[in-house]
Amino acid sequence: MEEICFSTATQLIRAIHARELSAQEVVTAFQARLETVNARLNAVTVAADDALEQANLADQKQAQGEELGPLHGLPFTVKDTFKTSGLQSRLETRIRDRLTPRTDATVVTRMKQAGAILLAKTNCPPSGTGPDTENAIIGQTYNPHNASHSPGGSSGGEAALIAAGASPLGLGSDTGGGLRIPAAFCGITAIKPTQGRVPNSGVYNQPGGFTDQRTQIGPAARRTEDLLLALRTISGPDYHDAGVVAKPIYDPEQLPLRDLTIASFPYDPSSLVTSAVANAVGASGQALARAGIQVVENRPLDLVGGARDLDRGWRQMAGTRGQDVVELLHAWDQFRTNLLQFIRYYDAILCPAVHHTAPAIGTRDNQRFDYTVPFNLTGYPAAVVPVAVDDEGLPVAVQIISHPWREDIVLALATALEQEFDGWQNALDAGLKPRRPSDVK
Repeated sequence: MEEICFSTATQLIRAIHARELSAQEVVTAFQARLETVNARLNAVTVAADDALEQANLADQKQAQGEELGPLHGLPFTVKDTFKTSGLQSRLETRIRDRLTPRTDATVVTRMKQAGAILLAKTNCPPSGTGPDTENAIIGQTYNPHNASHSPGGSSGGEAALIAAGASPLGLGSDTGGGLRIPAAFCGITAIKPTQGRVPNSGVYNQPGGFTDQRTQIGPAARRTEDLLLALRTISGPDYHDAGVVAKPIYDPEQLPLRDLTIASFPYDPSSLVTSAVANAVGASGQALARAGIQVVENRPLDLVGGARDLDRGWRQMAGTRGQDVVELLHAWDQFRTNLLQFIRYYDAILCPAVHHTAPAIGTRDNQRFDYTVPFNLTGYPAAVVPVAVDDEGLPVAVQIISHPWREDIVLALATALEQEFDGWQNALDAGLKPRRPSDVK
């Protein structure tokens, strides 16, 4: 069972297509793993009671020689805010606890049409947004590396389950870091796609379009190869979310890394980081330089401070009138222009994902989203990948950002770092010797 649950989504799909594994075997293994680890993590809101039935139908389809989808037989999970036909969205209130959607969110529909099988929905904070994963109905979700620490939010349930081997692939949402930060805290990889790449249709409180320019739906997994697999499945217009356009997704494997130039900085003066985070960024830059990439130490001016002001203004905008809104949007445009002028000289940016590792549950700080919010404001694609652990054995991740529609650059660089530092590690099961900062050369 462990061999199945700790395989990548890509490996599982190949095994199912080659008839080395059946969809029933895969789903059964993940159901058992999910039941085991959820008792420790409290990450599931509701499990799909028809998952095994869907796996049986998938095996029958394959046995009859029917055409198989690219994700045939693969289990997946989604954040609780995503509509799932016949499966409750628990969210934050007792009233919504009783609501069962009749339709799927666009991205869920696309996963199912590709042959994937919904395994469960995962916990999130009230209304689906917040720095931690805890609510009055489900309670607190715990970090698989240390149960006294937070998995982050808002897609913390997804990150925790994937890190623990209870889901091979998941979907979450990212308005200010809500997917990238849980991935960083739990030691997995995730990508926030370019603004306009993936429809938000059918996701609670995140309508997409002009009214929701900061939020993107994205995949999370234990290995970067699976992010591209999911991204190709969920991307493209659905003719409902008016903010989504049709753009090609380039192949990261076709990208010559030696032609790239990246800007790297270990911290912004407005948001100091721990030594473990700074060292991880430095070691990552050195690793990419050894791969032949030109790494330049440089950072955008007023990145964190400017983003903080805009973020604060955005949250207050509902209560403002007239000229205040115009001035805020003008400032937002200027922020985007400033970052555009910086990144035009580089193919990507390497920087912290968050200024510290997973904090103790109940910890409150105003810095958690400092390094992620700027790239929601610009709409650039951004991924996180684990590269080390701190002195407590908690994962340390770095963040990679590139130009709009260049997810291939982001994923190619993330893959290079994953290969250098081994990426995800199984810290939930006994017997693992975690990496230490001294192991990062």
